[in-house]
Amino acid sequence: MSLKQKIKKRLMSTPKGKLTFFRIRRVREHFALNKSSDFEYVAATYRERFGREINLSEPKAYTEKLQWLKLFYRDPTIPACTDKYEVRGYLEKLGYGELLNECYGVFDNANDIDFDALPNSFVAKATHGSSWNLICKDKSKLDIKTWRKIMNQWLKCNLYVFGREWNYKELKPRIIIEKFLPHEPLIDYKFMCFNGEPKFMTINNDFEGKHFVDFYDMDWNYAGFTYYTERTNPDHKLDRPEGFEQMIELARQLAAPFPFVRVDFYHFDGKTIFGELTFFPAGGIEPFVPDGEKHDNLWGSWLTLPEPNYNLELLRKIKEG
Repeated sequence: MSLKQKIKKRLMSTPKGKLTFFRIRRVREHFALNKSSDFEYVAATYRERFGREINLSEPKAYTEKLQWLKLFYRDPTIPACTDKYEVRGYLEKLGYGELLNECYGVFDNANDIDFDALPNSFVAKATHGSSWNLICKDKSKLDIKTWRKIMNQWLKCNLYVFGREWNYKELKPRIIIEKFLPHEPLIDYKFMCFNGEPKFMTINNDFEGKHFVDFYDMDWNYAGFTYYTERTNPDHKLDRPEGFEQMIELARQLAAPFPFVRVDFYHFDGKTIFGELTFFPAGGIEPFVPDGEKHDNLWGSWLTLPEPNYNLELLRKIKEG
C-alpha cells in the first residue's frame, strides 16, 4: 500500500477524518481539472499505473478499451444509469422495479434530512459518487452534525475529475437514503458484462476483520486473481448463492444495451436486490494480480468496441500517429 493510500485509509476511518478528506479532495479537484485535458489525464495515468503507453489506436487490453470508451464513445442513457437515484426510474421503466431497495428519500442538501424521521438503521449515499456512503446501523450512535457536513462536502465534489469518467460529469449531486439490509455479512455480487454477457464476477466480502475482493467465473470457479490494491482470500471459498443463476440472467438483461457494464446485486432471504450499474470499475485502470497482463488481454478479447461517436478528430490524429 502506497503512502497516499495509507493516508486516505487513515482519514476515512473516522467521521472527522472523512470530513477532512473530502475538503482536501475539493481543493485537489480544482487544480486537477485545470491541469490537463481528458486525453492527457488518461494517457498519463495509464503510463503511471502500467509502465507503458496506452494503445488507443488499436486497443487490445480490457484496461485500454475502457479508456477508449471514456474518450470516444457516448451513450446518453449511461449518465442516468450511473446516478444512484435516476437508475431507479430506468429499472422501473424496464419492468425491474421489484429489484429495487426501499428508498426513504432523496435530498439536495444534507441539512434537509430529518434524521428523527428515519429508522434506527439506514444507508445514505451520494447519487453522483462512488463509495461515498454512510452505513448507519444504530442512529443513536451517529454523529449527525459531522455527517451532515460530510454529506454536504460530497455534494460539492465531482467524481469525474479523478479518472475522467464522463458519465459523472453532469450528474446532479444529491443524497439518497435507502433501507439498511440486515444481513451479516452482506455480500455484494458484481457481474462484469462484456457486450451483454456476464463473464466474471467480483465479490466484496469481509472475513475475520479483513475486506476481500474475490473473482469467480460463471461456473462458480474461484479465479485466484484480484485487483492490485485489494486482497484475495483462497482459504475462504464462498458458497454459491441460491439465486446465482437468476442473478446471471438479470445481469445479462440489464447489460444488454451497453458495450461494457458491471451489474451489482445483493441476494439474501431468497430475494435479489439491485445495487448499481458501474461503467468503469476502479476507473477501468486497476491492474490485476497475479498475471495481470494475461487477464487484462483475456478480458479485452471479450469486449467488442462500438463505433466511435465522440472526439473523432482526436481519434483520427491518434491513428495517424
